[in-house]
Order: sequence, then structure tokens, then C-alpha cells
Amino acid sequence: MNRALVILILLFGVLSAAEIRDNELYLEINIAVDNQIIISGEDIFIQEQDPFFAKEYSGSIRITLPTSTNDSRYGIIQRVVDESVRGYIEGIRSSKFVWEEGKLALKNEYAIYLDQSFRSYEEAQQLAMMMGYPESHIQQIPIVNASLRVDSDSGDQEYFESPIRIYAEDGIQFGNITYKGEFIVKAQNGKLVFNHLLPLETYIAGVVPNEIGNSSPAEALKAQAVAARSHAVSLLGYNRHAKDGYDLCSTTHCQVYKGEHLQNEAIQEAVHETAGEILYIDDKVADATYHSSCGGKTDSSVAIWNGTPLSHLSGSTCLDAARNIDLSREPQAIKWINTSVSTQGMTSWERAGMNWQRSISKAQLTKNLGLTYLTSVQIMRRGASGRILSIKFYGDRTIELSGEYRIRQAFGGLPSSLFYIQGISSRSKHSLGNKITLKGRGSGHGVGMCQVGALRRARADEDYKSILQNYYPQTTIITDWMKQE
Repeated sequence: MNRALVILILLFGVLSAAEIRDNELYLEINIAVDNQIIISGEDIFIQEQDPFFAKEYSGSIRITLPTSTNDSRYGIIQRVVDESVRGYIEGIRSSKFVWEEGKLALKNEYAIYLDQSFRSYEEAQQLAMMMGYPESHIQQIPIVNASLRVDSDSGDQEYFESPIRIYAEDGIQFGNITYKGEFIVKAQNGKLVFNHLLPLETYIAGVVPNEIGNSSPAEALKAQAVAARSHAVSLLGYNRHAKDGYDLCSTTHCQVYKGEHLQNEAIQEAVHETAGEILYIDDKVADATYHSSCGGKTDSSVAIWNGTPLSHLSGSTCLDAARNIDLSREPQAIKWINTSVSTQGMTSWERAGMNWQRSISKAQLTKNLGLTYLTSVQIMRRGASGRILSIKFYGDRTIELSGEYRIRQAFGGLPSSLFYIQGISSRSKHSLGNKITLKGRGSGHGVGMCQVGALRRARADEDYKSILQNYYPQTTIITDWMKQE
């Protein structure tokens, strides 16, 4: 085997993220990916993977990746073998989640690389094509135990081998947010990856208040906890961040997680009282995606994102007043958007999603679309929730945008695509004036649980199981979903 690649593999060795400790699932939640990580706190303990070298810090700490150690090469995966049948083979170990026999399992596997390694992706791509390997087999192989430099505000300077573990029982400050427990910092793709390693239930407690607020009714908090836990477990099955060095991110791409921020006793109780509960359908976890405000009806996942139809994400009525209205038809969608609905008891962010108005100049819309000039527009299709799913723009060329998110972005980042253009009341092609005014309702993609609807139902004394059943029909709640080691 090529000596350089052997060194890389020996150094890289392990890409594992999640862990199972005493039958409890621990996840690596990414907090930041940057050139430097600055944290502060008292009694911060930093340790290399080899526990013989460790040091305690207090105050502010800056972790950097010296340029001289920031090296990486590309390799081509020859095959991947399960840990149980590996034997003695040089390879890079990684962990992945699989849904197996109705339960989530954490599998370790080893990627076995070809002898050659390359300084550029293009070099690796050329050989992969010649040998018939798919492009997905080309992977960057960073030197994981590159030196990480740690500088304290007292002037101390130390070098640790990546990855390092950080322990802070009393918490650390990163940005304006407090995080407690165990952390991992690793060098990957020329950057520092800063992750919070914590139990799934602790993670959920950090998600719930940042997704639905910490002063929400108890049953809404419970519904959010079960939905967030189900969504997290579902995302693990996709291994979407496996190559990034963590299990889940802390943004809306996965779920918003901010550690101790906004947590209170009500949040802790909601998570504790639903501990381990996930939504289950067809012998696997139900992907319990959710959004801020549907605007009246939720939509189907297949309409919004295409893919395989899912019976529990086929759309449901949220507001009774919208039940008998066909929001996929233009006149009825417009009439519904202009219909007054009660906002009694709602917080300001809830009310903001019920009705909104935006404007954009034709010049800006033209620029957003990448056109030289724009003359007219035509709404082609709406979903069951009334969200526009397809729209055509006519100018120096014709553009058809499909997908609610792309449509929202084209108009400058709208809360939802449940809107109409003032002056346009049909599916015909219409000319546009210099100023375009949009009136809409709802916020977010419109699939799964509507948080505003969940809050309204909870205030009406509906329990969390009933709330979840409305937005995720045909699902059941289970707690025995993780395969034990």
C-alpha cells in the first residue's frame, strides 16, 4: 500500500460520530465550522484521544489549526466492509445509522481505499473514471491528528492532536450561548469542526424552545418534543452529515439547537414526560417534519418536495374554516388569503404568519431571476395548502420555477408561497407593473405539524397525542425503537 496513504489512514483512523453509552444514544451536534473556535468558562478540561495528555483551563480559549498542519489528500474507496467481517485490514472506520428490523441501529464500517492518494480531486477523478469507480467513491482524506493549537488568555500555548475532547460540567460560552457537557473539536477539510456530544434527550430539550418557544402550553411543548425527536431520528437514518464530521447540524437544515438557551422547567417537563417517544409507521420512524404556520391547510410532502408519497405527510386541515375550500384553485386561494381569521391568544410571531404583505420592484425580481427584462407572469399550479408550486416568468426568455422554496426566494424571501399578486386573479398570463405587491398567509413549507395550529389546539385543551394524530395521521407512538448493542 502507498506509504502516504497508510500514514493518512493510520492518522485518520476513526470518523465515528454518534455513540451508545449504557444503551443511551449520544449524538454529535455541530455548533460551528470555522478557522478558529473561541470558547470561555471555568474548569474547562481538554484531552486528546489518547488520554495521557490533558490540561485544564479557565477563562477564554482560542483553538486554531496551524496552516502547516492543514493537509489533505484524496483517495478512492475500493470497497466498504462491516466491522464484524473486517479482519485485519487497513481502513478508515466510520459509523452510520440504518433502520434494521424495525429499529435504529448504529453500524461501524471500514472504507478500504486504493493504494494511490492524490493532491487534487481532478487527479483522483481521472483514475476513478479509468477504473470504473463512481465519483461518489472519491473522498477527501484529511489528517485527523493534525496539531490543534490552543491559546489561553493567560498566555499559555499548547498543541494537541486532533480530535480533542472538551469537558465543561459548568458550561462554556460560545458566542452568546451557553453549552454544558462534552464537546469534540476535529480538523476536517481544512477547517475546525466544533461539536456538542450529548444524549438525544438533552438535545431535544435544546431544540424545543428554539422551535416553538418556552412559554407555550404544555401539550404543545410535548407535541413539539415528540415531533422533534422523531424528525431527528429520521434524519439520522439519512446520514446526511456523515461526511461533514457530525450527526446533525444546529440550524433549520436539521433543527435549531442552542444548548441551554431558553430552556426552563416547562421544557424539561415536556421532554421528560415524552422521553423516548417517536412517531412510528410502516415499521420505521415517521419523518415528523414541521413548520411555523400552514395558513389553513398543510400540504403533502410529495407536492412540496416530490419523492415517494408518505401517507402520514399527505396533508390535513388545520383551520376548520378552510376545510371545504379548494385552495389549489386560484379564485378560492385568493378569497381565503383575504378571509379574516381569529388571532385571539396568539403571540406576535404566530400572528405574523397569519397574514402578510410584501412588495418587490419588477427590476429586482428581474435581477433575482437572472433575466435581462421581464414582462409578465403566470401562476401554473398550487398545492392543497394553496402554496404556489409552479410559476412562469416571461421576458427575454421564459423561466418556469418549480418548488415553493425557489418561488419564495425569487420574490426576495417570502414567508411562504401561499400568496397572490395583487391585480392578478386567474391562471392566465398577466403583465407586471413596476411595483409588484404580494398578499399572503402562512410561514414555512407547509408539510407536517403546523406549530401555530398545535399551539391553538393546545390552548383549546387538546392533548399532544391528538395534536400529533391530526398532523401525522396513521402514526403510532413507540419508545422501543433503538437496537441495543
